[in-house]
Amino acid sequence: MKSFFQYSFFALLFASAFLTGCEQDKCTRTEEFIAFEPVFKRIDEMRMPSTYVAPKSLTAPGKIFYYKGYLLINEMNQGIHVIDNRQPESPQNLGFIEIPGNLDMAVHNDVLYADSYLDLVAINITNPTAPVEVERVNDVFQNFYSFNDQLGYLVEYKQTDVKRTIDCSDANWGSPTWIDGGGILMSSDATFGGVREFSGSNISSSVVTGGSMARFTASDNYLYTIDGAEVKVFDIKQTLPVLKSEVAMQWGIETLFPMAGSLFVGSNSGVLIYDISNPEQPEYRSTFAHATACDPVVVSGNTAYVTLRDGNNCQGFVNQLDVIDVSNLDNPNLIRSYPMSNPHGLSVVDQTLYLCEGTFGLKTFDVADPKEVSNNLLDHLSGFEAFDVIVLPPGDHVMVVGKNGLYQFDATDRSDLKQLSVISIGL
Repeated sequence: MKSFFQYSFFALLFASAFLTGCEQDKCTRTEEFIAFEPVFKRIDEMRMPSTYVAPKSLTAPGKIFYYKGYLLINEMNQGIHVIDNRQPESPQNLGFIEIPGNLDMAVHNDVLYADSYLDLVAINITNPTAPVEVERVNDVFQNFYSFNDQLGYLVEYKQTDVKRTIDCSDANWGSPTWIDGGGILMSSDATFGGVREFSGSNISSSVVTGGSMARFTASDNYLYTIDGAEVKVFDIKQTLPVLKSEVAMQWGIETLFPMAGSLFVGSNSGVLIYDISNPEQPEYRSTFAHATACDPVVVSGNTAYVTLRDGNNCQGFVNQLDVIDVSNLDNPNLIRSYPMSNPHGLSVVDQTLYLCEGTFGLKTFDVADPKEVSNNLLDHLSGFEAFDVIVLPPGDHVMVVGKNGLYQFDATDRSDLKQLSVISIGL
């Protein structure tokens, strides 16, 4: 009993000292935070015409698109880099299309369709070195931008590094994320997804293709775009896009992949399959549900490949590749799941799967037997961050974009990829 009182006395003494320190403002610590300051713009600041200017360095690359020997690389919220890639060993940065608020794009019949905050912009790129804005559809993308009567539209959060000294009595003590004056502060260890991804002679000059993280895709003279919980369908048989339908789906839809009259919609809770035989009115067929995670999807023949990863806005806790039998589009079935490190974008060409593993680089698998994918790792390239990948037919030219820049590889030997070139951040 005596020892109990002794321990209790020392416990109370310690607590008293701790509380006294707080009262005397001695209980503080200084930490590094990532600050996300809200950026507001008025409609006249947002609705600026696209212009073609001198080349700019890659700073925050996002989506990629391959167009007839040229690479189009999104610079987050700024516009699109135009790269002459007809000689992938020495790509040439030709110029930059300034498109305020741009995050996504697709190309159809020599017209580049891109978002510019609220608007859909059509840019003629018949001559990629002299792009011309030809049409604009106003106010079609409404779901990502909140509006303030005094300040305008909240369009993004600007990231900066700050240091703050916090008192132990502060309600934010120990919290990795908190609001400060309308902005967001996060511990430097936390993550935040933001407000809103060989031989030149063997490459067909007619190839036009995007990456697996695409939120815009074109199929049979129609453009499909993600806007919040909706997919919007535009008739693009003529240069002026005409909005034909708005298909309500669910929050968390992320990527689009058209295949043989079907549209596969990747969401953070599953893959939604729609029949687009009537392209203006996509008809729901089925869903393959999975654990909550970020989710791009690609399809080859009767097999779909889905990557699930944690981090960012996805609120997931799995990192895996799901291989799905989609021979019956009304009843997709899981073939097998494979653990991965942090899978992002992917591409399948000629029974070879190219899979971006984020900070873990790029992996190549033989997927001839979908039940033995993990046992058939062909190559693993590391030392760079891989976000999305485009592989050109017949499969010997691989382009990978990520936080470090754009990497290109000769994949003639699928088990021994050779680096051809790199456009690094800042160059």
